[in-house]
Amino acid sequence: MPKLNRTFCGAEPTWANACVGDNGNPGYWTYSKGFSQAANFLIEAALKDRAINLLVDELVYPVCFNMRHSVELRLKGAIQQLQRISEIRGTSLQFNLAVSHDIKLIWEFFSQQSSRMDKRYLPINNKIDPVVLDIAQVDPTGQTFRYPISTESQKHLTDVSIINFVNLYQKFGLLEGSLETLQHLGSFLIDEYQHQTFTKHLSRHQIWEIAQKLPLKQDWLDPSFDQVRDSLKEDYGLSGTELSKAIDLIKSHYEFAPFIEEHTALLGLEPKHIIMFLDMCVKMNEVACDTIELNFEQKPDTFEEAVKSWKNDAKLIAEAWETFEPIISPQILAGLRTLFYFARELNFSEEYIVLYDYELVSAPGELKQGFVHILKKTNAVNNILHSLYFLKQVDLAEEIVQRYSLENKFSWLSEARTYQLFKKPDFCGYRI
Repeated sequence: MPKLNRTFCGAEPTWANACVGDNGNPGYWTYSKGFSQAANFLIEAALKDRAINLLVDELVYPVCFNMRHSVELRLKGAIQQLQRISEIRGTSLQFNLAVSHDIKLIWEFFSQQSSRMDKRYLPINNKIDPVVLDIAQVDPTGQTFRYPISTESQKHLTDVSIINFVNLYQKFGLLEGSLETLQHLGSFLIDEYQHQTFTKHLSRHQIWEIAQKLPLKQDWLDPSFDQVRDSLKEDYGLSGTELSKAIDLIKSHYEFAPFIEEHTALLGLEPKHIIMFLDMCVKMNEVACDTIELNFEQKPDTFEEAVKSWKNDAKLIAEAWETFEPIISPQILAGLRTLFYFARELNFSEEYIVLYDYELVSAPGELKQGFVHILKKTNAVNNILHSLYFLKQVDLAEEIVQRYSLENKFSWLSEARTYQLFKKPDFCGYRI
């Protein structure tokens, strides 16, 4: 048992108890937020006070120390993310985060390694670079604003003289925003790389770029295709083997294959199964505009009408199962459930494959139970259509829109039909 500490301990009121250590498991980013908030709080208080009672000559030291330390912690958190990406890519990125406090050294390591790892780091790195270098010039190791005298007995800040709080607040605010973006980018890239759509020198995004530069697959036997390959190898610094690997990924990828007019089949079922299922859904449930409410929540006026509605639902379910029972299989049921639930995220088409594999092994033992469960979903048409557009199953999606006259049913449909809905913003201008 550790010795009881009467200073750093829990007490009343409980809302004032901060969680630390393994209680909350804070990391670099959590620590950095506390230091940056403290710095901003002190600056705002001093500016509101107009330096009458809260003297900027005294507050400048904790303010700048907190700012600088927050930046160091954020950069170390970004290096941790980079090390995770490197690990996923099958390489090793060594940096002693615990020992180093030289912010210029930390920044140079991160900026160089991240730009080599993935070019999408470059724009945000360029925004961060000048302010971090300003910090490194004044306080390279975190000592300048902690003590008036250096370890070499030299007075600190003799070549600076004046630090303006308004300018400091503005500069740090911009830097903080850029560092937040850096954190989100790192998290995004970890998620992306975990789907294994990359090669030794190409990120998923670069493979997407190459997909757009390739001619249609039907033209690959033309002699001009060799010129395209040579140009891509030169532009991206690739061997023939690595380019071939990237092209193989493109041919079987739901989001990339359409660029070369290659069809990628849905998992577990055929288009006719989806049409059969949606025919039953539309017959049983009115297709509501952008809603996920179930029909039974719309209360009938009388108990007799409610009973009549329930009996009608039971009849339609029985008819639907009678139609589907001869062809239903675990694969078809998993395919339907996957298209329905995949619409909740729509981040990466690779997740569609993972979800299908999960549904295939975890689907209800009773096929009828799983079928009826999904049949009752009044948002089934909405969700399945979302998934089909995202997976670039455009012909089937358009057939569904026409078959059930859905042109004015969903607010997102016009954008999806022009592929704009699923080009979500990301850190290089668009999300694929």
